Amino acid sequence: MGIDLHNLNFLAHAQELGVSFERTLAIGRQALFIEPRPLEAHRLRRGLPPLREPAIPPGAPRYFEPLMQQWLGAQVADSVDASPYENARLIHDMNLPWPRGGELAAERGGYDAVLDFGCLEHVFDFPTAWRNCIDLCKVGGHVFHALPANNLSGHGFYQFSPELFCNLYQPSRGFELRGLFFVLKAEPRLWWRVANPLQVKRRVNLCNSHEVYLLVLARKLAEPGDLPAPQQSDYAQDEWLKPASGTVGTASAAGAPAGSTSSGGLRASLIDTLASVGLVDSARALREQWRAMRHSGLNLPAPDYERLVVDQFIRSAR
Repeated sequence: MGIDLHNLNFLAHAQELGVSFERTLAIGRQALFIEPRPLEAHRLRRGLPPLREPAIPPGAPRYFEPLMQQWLGAQVADSVDASPYENARLIHDMNLPWPRGGELAAERGGYDAVLDFGCLEHVFDFPTAWRNCIDLCKVGGHVFHALPANNLSGHGFYQFSPELFCNLYQPSRGFELRGLFFVLKAEPRLWWRVANPLQVKRRVNLCNSHEVYLLVLARKLAEPGDLPAPQQSDYAQDEWLKPASGTVGTASAAGAPAGSTSSGGLRASLIDTLASVGLVDSARALREQWRAMRHSGLNLPAPDYERLVVDQFIRSAR
């Protein structure tokens, strides 16, 4: 759990959008995982003052409070953890609902910004942990997520799809989704804005060979009360399930496995020919290998992903 260069740029982008960090809560006490040179480059690019940090023993972690206070205007920089081993001020297991009585109850709705930077993938009861995050955020405040999305199996319990957060953070549920980005761990200079499947009305998939993180920014518009479990977009919106003109049945390109419906013409003829000699499975395997090779570079395909150069996207703090 910590602030790397992607997360620092994410916080800077949010500051440009007018997000308040006056009272900030981190899920897990955030360490600072940025080498001195890129941290100084970020400071100079944004016109920030030198960062004043307390002296620490060699090898000890640097924590997030000075950065939040001096560069982002936090008056309070709290953290919550399941144990006191990193000296979080609040001790609570996020698998459990946030208490409605006792000392911790007073923190409900008390924070302008709630930072989930690499925490909820390690919490088994994700729905409860997510609900805790939004309950701790005040109306008008923001919830941040930076979570594993692809090629990080084994890092935690979960990897996350943009589809999940597009459905969690809907206006009908009391939220505004203000940012949704994929970032490649190996490429800190670039982000990719992710298309919302609810808007493009199809699944937005990703297949590549790089470690990918998902950045999510949502504003809390109202106290949501009890929330029903969300349904995936193409199952929740009836029009997605209607057959296209001239077709029979409910299978669609959004939900049907590749090759499960015939489009007629040359494609159908080719499939019939391959089937007659027992080569359909081999042809499909070659197609998937080609797709994996084609998408293995440091790029994500348009139109589902819009490439952003971070130095151009995030302006000076002056």
